[in-house]
This record gives sequence, C-alpha cells and structure tokens, in this order.
Amino acid sequence: MFFSTFINMDINEWRIRIDELNDELIALLNKRASYAVEIGKIKKEKGLPVADKTREDAVLEAVAGKAAKAGGPLSPESFKNIFRVIMEETCKVEE
Repeated sequence: MFFSTFINMDINEWRIRIDELNDELIALLNKRASYAVEIGKIKKEKGLPVADKTREDAVLEAVAGKAAKAGGPLSPESFKNIFRVIMEETCKVEE
C-alpha cells in the first residue's frame, strides 16, 4: 500500500518532497553548526586546535558504518564524502 502511493506520484510531487527534506537538512546542519560554535569556544578556552584529526576520522568511520547498516542508494563512501564537507564547513565556525 505504501509503495503503491509512490508509484502514482509525478515529478513535481517528488520535487516538493525533496524541497521539504532540504528545509529539514538546512535546519539540522545549522543546529550542528551551532554546536560546533560552542565546541570552538571550549577549544579556545583550553588552547586546543580547531582541527582534531582523530575525532574527524572517528566520525567518518562511524558515519560509514551506520550508512552500511542502513542500506540505501548512497554508499558509505558517499556519506563519508558528505560528512567531510560538513566538518570542513563547521570547522570554519569554530574558529
């Protein structure tokens, strides 16, 4: 039943759904960035560097593992690439 509903959707309906997801992603990424700002403040107080290669590698491996378990059209490597960019951009707000 759930699948049959999707079969009858046209391209505009799919695009509307993607636009709604984009709005959610923007909100979540901004929330993530606001956490990075707070982490940046703590790092500055403690004299720690903004970049933390060990943490970044751990996040990427965790994301890849979760993506592999979740399945889907995007590969674990795709998610690692996406999160590399997310971390690169959020490091900018930590500074």
